[in-house]
Amino acid sequence: MTAASKSAPVWVHRTRPQTTRMQASPSFDVVVDRLPQEKPALLEPLAAHPAARTAELLAPQGVSPSRGCDVAVVERTSGRTVAFATVLHSQGSTFQEYTRLADAALEKAAFLTRVYVAPDAPNGTLPVLLYAGLRQARGWGLTTVGVLMADDQTPLAPRYGFTPLASVPRMDVAGTGAFRAKAQRLDILLHKTSEEAAAAGQPLDPVFLVTEIRETIETDFLDRVRQAHFFQAVETGTLTREQYTYVLTQLHQFVRYTTRLLGRCVALSNESAMRNHFIHHLTGEINHEVIIERDLEHLGEDSQYVKDAAQPNAATRQFMCTQESAIGFYGDPVLMLAAPLAAEGVSGNLDSPMVEKLQALVGSWGVKEPQKAMRFISSHIEFDGGDDGHWQGNLMMLSHYLRTELQLRRFLSLLHVSVDAVLRQYDSYVGDVALWSARPQ
Repeated sequence: MTAASKSAPVWVHRTRPQTTRMQASPSFDVVVDRLPQEKPALLEPLAAHPAARTAELLAPQGVSPSRGCDVAVVERTSGRTVAFATVLHSQGSTFQEYTRLADAALEKAAFLTRVYVAPDAPNGTLPVLLYAGLRQARGWGLTTVGVLMADDQTPLAPRYGFTPLASVPRMDVAGTGAFRAKAQRLDILLHKTSEEAAAAGQPLDPVFLVTEIRETIETDFLDRVRQAHFFQAVETGTLTREQYTYVLTQLHQFVRYTTRLLGRCVALSNESAMRNHFIHHLTGEINHEVIIERDLEHLGEDSQYVKDAAQPNAATRQFMCTQESAIGFYGDPVLMLAAPLAAEGVSGNLDSPMVEKLQALVGSWGVKEPQKAMRFISSHIEFDGGDDGHWQGNLMMLSHYLRTELQLRRFLSLLHVSVDAVLRQYDSYVGDVALWSARPQ
């Protein structure tokens, strides 16, 4: 290996744009700026019209140094911005300044502010705006939303079920009025706004919905799995032969069931396009556990024990339970994709330096032709990655079958369990057998 390859990152680098624009509904595009601005350009046309500001909400102009995003709804035909909002982490925001609540109380809370809607905006604008903004908060792992809302019973509070925080005193703002800190659960708000949007003739676009799945994997998951003990051990060159053998043993525990699970997906797919997807996926997984067995045999390990007697550890069993329950109990092929999306999200985003570094490690253990002991891992970077890989194919299929916020929320629930399991797996591959890499104090 050259010096350059030693320092090369093991992950595919994908630049995340600061600003993205997506079709959200039949009439609206949504523009998301992941760095909230003091004076957003898309807000200026609305801010010039006092009637556009949602008077029920106290909207401080300052957002720095809060973390969050600006969201604008743009009418597709005219290109006109018809609504705007800012969604922030409550910690460090004006919401915390006004309420004086501790960081621990705001750990799972977003702050919705600077809400503007053009007076002549089409029907359905507000729910699309709120959904597009608040789903960003869900992607950050938040579960509640706080607002600074007028103290009297204005229409917005009962419409979305905002209730006062009883422990926070009323705030009297000179020249503006009396306000209270109010809150609502994020899942309820996303459900209500998605239903409102559909009723107003602006159902949320399926591709827009599935984008949240991709972003959840790319941000919440991949950023954390990079730090998992297994990848750190490969990166630093401390992975031992015994730990690698354990990796292959645990991978075998669930890989050997993949074709059987996909066969059930084929059987339970009522539409031919869905069946064809799973048939194609199944074809690409046939005998992959045999590759693991050959890798073990090249290492000189007992593959028969792995096939007949070894058992999954707790993290591997957790991962197996997610996919088995989705297809075995719920009988839902689409829901089952939560597990492979998490697993293939790892292999589909690894880069060739990962193979080079692992190969150098295996060779350092005295294994001749080390590439023959890592055919499973190296092949899955190719199988799962790229625009035509399993990972991208599963995302594309989801855009055809996840058509409502309710379906998305159900899928995300299982996806988070799968992601948690995979994170635990890659830690356990080293942590369970850490004795072999331990050093005397």
